[in-house]
Amino acid sequence: MTLTEKFFVECVKKGIKSQVVEQIPQELEYKKFHKLCTSHSMSVVVYKALEKVRTQLNKDFLAILEAYVRRHVALDVQSEYDKEKFLSALEEKGLKYMPLKGYYLKKLYPSTDMRYASDFDVLIDAKELNKVRELSNNLGLKVMKYDEHHDVFYNPQTKTIFELHKILFVGRLQKYFGVGFERAHLREGTKAFYELNKEDFYISILAHSAYHFAEDAGVGIRHLTDVYLYKNAYKLDYEYLDRELQKCGLKKFKDKFELMADYLFDDAKVDDETLTLVEHVIESSVLANKKMQGASEVASNMEEGGAKNAKRKTLWKTLFPPKSHMQFTYPVLKKAGFLLPFFYPIRWVHVLFTRPKNIKKIKGISEVDKDSLSQMKKIRSTLGLDEF
Repeated sequence: MTLTEKFFVECVKKGIKSQVVEQIPQELEYKKFHKLCTSHSMSVVVYKALEKVRTQLNKDFLAILEAYVRRHVALDVQSEYDKEKFLSALEEKGLKYMPLKGYYLKKLYPSTDMRYASDFDVLIDAKELNKVRELSNNLGLKVMKYDEHHDVFYNPQTKTIFELHKILFVGRLQKYFGVGFERAHLREGTKAFYELNKEDFYISILAHSAYHFAEDAGVGIRHLTDVYLYKNAYKLDYEYLDRELQKCGLKKFKDKFELMADYLFDDAKVDDETLTLVEHVIESSVLANKKMQGASEVASNMEEGGAKNAKRKTLWKTLFPPKSHMQFTYPVLKKAGFLLPFFYPIRWVHVLFTRPKNIKKIKGISEVDKDSLSQMKKIRSTLGLDEF
């Protein structure tokens, strides 16, 4: 890591522990430092860690950072109000719901604004989808998009985004979690609020990070702060965790991810392999390493046939998803499977007009070079993500 990256990590480490840094390196690259803060969604955490030395900062940088933090703090207050209003409406109507990720994780930070996110994730029962859509409309929310996995609404006044998940995970992780409610229990004193136990929620956090690491070739440091704060906040049953993580193929990922977090925030000793992973995370943003996304996807299909065959296989899967995926997207195929060939062109048109980033994705796959492919193959193997 560079000096600027090391200082960024130090600020994050101090910030999540309610501590402050004592001095600023003279050689700090402010432009790079600002990019790290914003791309990893750590501006508020870093700002609070700099409390003692703010007067020593470059004035232009400090002004930009303060404006960014003020905006995020204000948005956090408003989004918290919007979220509780939405959940209260679901509860009142008795519509099944399960808040995800940030709803719990932000409460583990010294202040909730340290983990501000522009969207709020909640799992709903797909059988009640029309009722949830009606409720959202009555609350004045506007539709951003409907797709096979989410309904996405937003508050036009406050800009709070609501991601209503119809399923917790797709692909391999779906086999373990099911829709998502199967492992959940009704919270005591409520009629519709479902939640996972502490261990299963931790598995879902790790699964979320693993999914993004495999899908997007990387995750930012916030995924590691989440894991670090959660595992230190609760006394978890690791015998149960390891057994369940083995079932869903995430035991190796958990071990490496926890080790990376312990290295960054507790100065644990690690090997060169782990240091390489840490550097990859620092080079990523909060949810992706865009330079390596295509390489990661091709690496997931890398077999004895080599890079060319892996690229062809990846492009084929992108254009022709498996039958199970198509049935989830188009439920009519569950009863009329013979229509599958006719629904692929329908999907292509849908993707073309609603998910233009998938077009870039196809281009990225075709441009993957040998070195990037080799790097991502090694990273995925180290994390136990070969089959994701």
